[in-house]
Amino acid sequence: MRFSDIHMIMIGEEGEYGRRLVRYLETHLSTAIRVYHFTTTESFLAFKERADIYLLDEAFFQRLSEEKQNVLLREKRLILLTAQEEEGTFCKYHNPKELLDRLRRFSDEMEDLASREGRREEERVEGREEGRETARTRLTMIYSPVYEEKLKEIARSFMKEGDVYIGAEDLGYKENISAYGQGSDMGDLCYYIHLREEHVMDMMRDMLVREEDIEVLHPPDMYFYLRELTKEDYIWFFDKVRKEGTYREVFWGAGMGFVSDLDILRCFDRIILLDSRENIRLNLFCDRLEKVLNLRSFHQGAAEQKEQCQESFHQNTLWQEPVDSRREAPGQESWKRVYREDILNGTAW
Repeated sequence: MRFSDIHMIMIGEEGEYGRRLVRYLETHLSTAIRVYHFTTTESFLAFKERADIYLLDEAFFQRLSEEKQNVLLREKRLILLTAQEEEGTFCKYHNPKELLDRLRRFSDEMEDLASREGRREEERVEGREEGRETARTRLTMIYSPVYEEKLKEIARSFMKEGDVYIGAEDLGYKENISAYGQGSDMGDLCYYIHLREEHVMDMMRDMLVREEDIEVLHPPDMYFYLRELTKEDYIWFFDKVRKEGTYREVFWGAGMGFVSDLDILRCFDRIILLDSRENIRLNLFCDRLEKVLNLRSFHQGAAEQKEQCQESFHQNTLWQEPVDSRREAPGQESWKRVYREDILNGTAW
C-alpha cells in the first residue's frame, strides 16, 4: 500500500478517539508521513503548515469559522469523522483499515493528476522540438468600464461552442452549482491562483458550470477578491491557460474592479471594449481610454512588459503597430469597440 503523495496528516478531535487514531496511523503508515493531533480549534488554527489530509471530527469542524470551513472544503483534502454513516464521511465506529483505504485512493488520485500534468508537459516539449507548437488558448477580455448586468449575455454573442466565460465582474451571485459544490465562483479560483497551485487548470475545470453550449465560472461576490491578486499572479495564471490549450478561447468578463492597472490589458490577445449610445459619460471615457492606450503603446513602448510576459503574448497584438481602434487590425481582431445596445438588439451584425 503506497501513500507517495501524503506527507502530513492533521487530526482535529478533542476526545480519546483522536489519540487512538494517531497511534493507529503511526503504526500502519510510513515514518515519512507526519501525523499531528489537535484537541482545540485554537491550536489547530495556530499551526501554520498546510496538511495533505485533514481528518476532523464533525463537531470540531463546526467550531471553525465559516471562512476556514470553506477553504477546507474547496481544497478537497478533508475527511469528516462522524458518529453515523454519512456519504462522503468516515464513521468513527468503522474499522480504521477502511480509512487507510480512503487515504490510499486519495494518494492514487493525486498521483494520476500529477501524471496527466507530466504527460501534457512532455507533449508540449515534444511539439516544440518537432517544430509543431501545441495549439494555444486565445484570451479575450470583454471590458465594461461601468457595471453591466448583461455582460455574460453580450460576451456570448462572440463565443463559439466549447468556449469558456470567466466572470471577473464587479458584482457576483451564488446561483451556480459545480463539482466544487453550490457557490463556486471566481473568488474560489483566486485563492488557488494566489497559491500558484500547479493543478489550477484541473481545479478550474471542476468549478465550471455548463450553460447550453459554453462553460461558465461566475464572478465573485465582491471584486475585492480580484484585487488581492497581483499582476504577476494573473500573468502566471494566463500563461497556464494559454499553454494548456484545452479551450479554443477563454473570455474574461471584467469591470473596473479588475482593471486597476492598464498594463494588465497587455496580457490579452483581444480586447472588446463595451460602449453605450445612451451613456454619454461612458462614451467619453471610452474615447479617452483609446487615446491613453495609443499613447502608452506607440510612444512609451512595452519592452519591459513583453519580457515579463514573453510566454504569454502572441506576436501580433494591438501593442505593436498603430491601428484604427474602431477597425479590426489586418488578420486579427486585437481591439474592438462595440455598443451594448447593438449587441442586445441584435443589430450589431
